[in-house]
Amino acid sequence: MATTTHTKGDVTPDAPWISVTPAGLWQVQRRWTGERKQGDDTPLMGSVCKIRVYLKTHTESDTQPPSLNETEPAVSDDSDNQVTQHPRSQDSVLQVPLDRWVLLRMGEGQCDIVESCLERMRAGESCEFTVKAHPEDSTQTSMDANGPLTKKTEESKQCQHFSLQLHSFTPGQESWQMSPAEKWSWVQSHRQRGSQRFGKGDIWGAAQSYCCAVRLVITLKGHTRANKRDQKELNESEEQDSPTQDDIGEKEVTDTQSPHKPTEKEYRTMKAELHSNLSLCQLKLNQPAKARDSSTKATALDPLSFKAWYRLGQACLQMGDFWEARQAFTKVLELQPDSASARTALKQVNSKAKEVDNKLGQRLSKMFS
Repeated sequence: MATTTHTKGDVTPDAPWISVTPAGLWQVQRRWTGERKQGDDTPLMGSVCKIRVYLKTHTESDTQPPSLNETEPAVSDDSDNQVTQHPRSQDSVLQVPLDRWVLLRMGEGQCDIVESCLERMRAGESCEFTVKAHPEDSTQTSMDANGPLTKKTEESKQCQHFSLQLHSFTPGQESWQMSPAEKWSWVQSHRQRGSQRFGKGDIWGAAQSYCCAVRLVITLKGHTRANKRDQKELNESEEQDSPTQDDIGEKEVTDTQSPHKPTEKEYRTMKAELHSNLSLCQLKLNQPAKARDSSTKATALDPLSFKAWYRLGQACLQMGDFWEARQAFTKVLELQPDSASARTALKQVNSKAKEVDNKLGQRLSKMFS
């Protein structure tokens, strides 16, 4: 891949993108600083990166970042065990410590902003990036590097400026370079991380983890282990006890590092579970249209998943699609006749539908009276 060399002091902006944090969506824009390095060696999925991030003030926006410490040791291939999972918090923009060298593993989603900025960076390079609240995410408050700011904070503090330095990194892989077993291990890791984040109230982070898992599991289509009994087992009633039925965060996942290639049954069950879990996140994030799409995919993959049907009903109810919501909750009762929540939801659907019909009737009566 051809690269462009910039002279020292040049600042070239990239197109802005949207990143996810525990507090919501943020708009990020990266600018290259200093002289770009040559070569194609950049961090990939699984790379352990040695980085340093610091906050820049407005008066520092045109200054060069601190020089790399030549005596600082480079990250080694056995550094995986040294990567620290810093607690994610809604009270900060970035999910990594500032002003010191830390290790971050690409693909884990510890800090989506930093990971995105590290893409296409080479060892020894620096960049600047700005972070500001995404205009379509009006529910969040603006953030300061040390905590949240109220929406009434002056405009100058709405945009935070940071500098990122990449000291060194270990080799990684593009997804297309991975074997099916390696992809499956990453899928399980993302699923487990999503469950943990959901349990801690990090809904944006959970949704991000499930999305990463979905993108990877899709690439496994056609690469599963052959098993003639898979399709038959998927249609049996005992499928109700499959992992698809587990609540997000309800049980510990113990097969995260399983090295085997998945069977067709495992592939379909995993894909259904991921879409179902993602739909729950989207419901909590007030995204009913996306939740309906996700839960519809889950029910198509696993028609016996009563939780996916219930989430489909919730999404349709929020969107005012009472007929489809009634169908979904009725399906839940077919699969789980003792479900009190489904009976309550079905009553709510009928009540709201009747209320809408009455209002429509009143308006029509006035129009033709």
